[in-house]
Amino acid sequence: MRRYAVPGAVIAGLYVLNRFVLVPATGWRLLAWHGADFLAGGLMLCFLNGLLLLARRRPVGRVLPATLFLLACGLFWEVVTPLYLPRSVGDPRDVLAVWLGGMCLLAFWRFGDRRRRT
Repeated sequence: MRRYAVPGAVIAGLYVLNRFVLVPATGWRLLAWHGADFLAGGLMLCFLNGLLLLARRRPVGRVLPATLFLLACGLFWEVVTPLYLPRSVGDPRDVLAVWLGGMCLLAFWRFGDRRRRT
């Protein structure tokens, strides 16, 4: 569980730092929008794997299942959410940012696994 809780807490901290410190100080939209979606992709994967562990299920660790999960989350976020939340706007680049964030975290976990084996 620590494997997913620690990165999740770090990502959540980075999100808070981005949202309340970096964005107001810089006003950089790329950081505000796509940066938050990038972090959300990793956080979604941490959350999913934590829940799977609690349910005594195998965590998502392969590229294809992670990709399907992240794309489904990103598409929901960018297609369905604007239908019920008036201030939300769909952006296809955000789906890519969510996917990239999750894939970067998955690559980080795999790199850590390889280092532990050697």
